[in-house]
Amino acid sequence: MLKWLTITLIAVLVFLILLLGLGYLLKEHKVATTQLKHQLDREKSEQTAKETKQQLNGIIETSLVEVVEKTTKNSIKISRSIKQNILIKNLTCASSKQCVLVDIEFKDVNCTFAINTIGASLLAKSGDVSSAVGTCPSYPKNSQLSCQNNLCTYGDINN
Repeated sequence: MLKWLTITLIAVLVFLILLLGLGYLLKEHKVATTQLKHQLDREKSEQTAKETKQQLNGIIETSLVEVVEKTTKNSIKISRSIKQNILIKNLTCASSKQCVLVDIEFKDVNCTFAINTIGASLLAKSGDVSSAVGTCPSYPKNSQLSCQNNLCTYGDINN
């Protein structure tokens, strides 16, 4: 009986030593992984700080003249694109009652367009900034304002 008790005790001690060794290895691995994670986080934050600094340096203008020229060009582009966007986005209609004719003043000419009432009010609010246009559309003499295929049109409805 003493023989079996000794063998069991030795087996339990070996098992405990193995468990303690594995526990120590897990603890060391956790410490190393945590340190590596912190190092990677620091490197990533430094890299993003450098990138934002470079972006900010790229944005800063060195000359007041360049800023004024860019602002002027951008304001002309924005006003032109606002008028065009209003025209394009406000062509839809459900009935002819929603369509109106609008005279839009461009740099050299006045053009007539068929647009819905919402677009007409938006164009009135957009201001009188002039933008260039190539040519205005030409309409037949017997043109009428109508809503065809859910689009405001001004033209010969007999065709």
